[in-house]
Amino acid sequence: MTLEILDKDYYDDVVRFATESGQIDSLQAQLDYLSTYSDERCKCVLYKDFAPYSFAFKMKMKNEAGEYVRRFNGGLIYHGSHDNGGVGGGAPTFSCTASPVQGWKVHT
Repeated sequence: MTLEILDKDYYDDVVRFATESGQIDSLQAQLDYLSTYSDERCKCVLYKDFAPYSFAFKMKMKNEAGEYVRRFNGGLIYHGSHDNGGVGGGAPTFSCTASPVQGWKVHT
């Protein structure tokens, strides 16, 4: 899979935060998980989400004409104490998990 990062400065800030807070394994695991959705015809476009330390993404696949078209989209959301570990679906992430999380999770 090709990972296309639209805001490299933001990506670098998130990686720095993940590293400094000891959560880089969580972020890397979810980036690796996104790669399981794809093959050589697919790319993941990662861009800044409104939620802190989070990304939105578009998974795109080449069509028969060789053009990338949207396959599906979602979020790579950072959960922590700022959103009650993702439980409840409230601000600032407006997404929820089945159990409390400290780190990143893919939401589609």
